[in-house]
Amino acid sequence: MAQKKKIELTRLQGIIAVASFTSGVLIASVCLFFIPPLGEIASSAVSIVSELLVLCGAILGVKASYDVKFRKFEAELRDVRDHEIQPTT
Repeated sequence: MAQKKKIELTRLQGIIAVASFTSGVLIASVCLFFIPPLGEIASSAVSIVSELLVLCGAILGVKASYDVKFRKFEAELRDVRDHEIQPTT
C-alpha cells in the first residue's frame, strides 16, 4: 500500500513539474511573439516565468533528494535485516 502511495505522489510531483514548466514556456512565448511590442517581454512576465521554472526545478530537486534518501534508508534496513538473519559464530 505504501508503494502505491509513493507512486501516486511521484506522479503528482511529475505532473506539477511538467505543468509548471509548460506554463512558464507558454507565458514567455505569448509575451515574446503575440503581445506588442513584439520581441520584448515585460518584467512582470519575466518574473512569473522565472518563478514557474524555479518551482519546476525545486519540485524535481526535492523529488530526487527524497528518492536518494529513501533508497539509502531502505539499503540500511536491508543490511540490518540481513545481519540479524545470519547466525553469528
